[in-house]
Amino acid sequence: MFRCRVEKYLLEDAHRISKDMGTSTSELVRIFLKALVKSGQLPFTPKVTTEEDEVLGPISRRREMLDYLQIGRAHV
Repeated sequence: MFRCRVEKYLLEDAHRISKDMGTSTSELVRIFLKALVKSGQLPFTPKVTTEEDEVLGPISRRREMLDYLQIGRAHV
């Protein structure tokens, strides 16, 4: 048995999506765990999109912005 605490809204959304997919949230967790064990790594590449991500874009753009901000601070 496995128990995990998650926010109520997250669980409700997961139940709705899994039902739309014709399965259950429990089955999707089992599939995830089997894939994790089989490959020894996450079965997907984690991606998080925040407002900051949308503004800064790719890593190269983030580095440019950070360099710019650091140079600006050095002159203050």
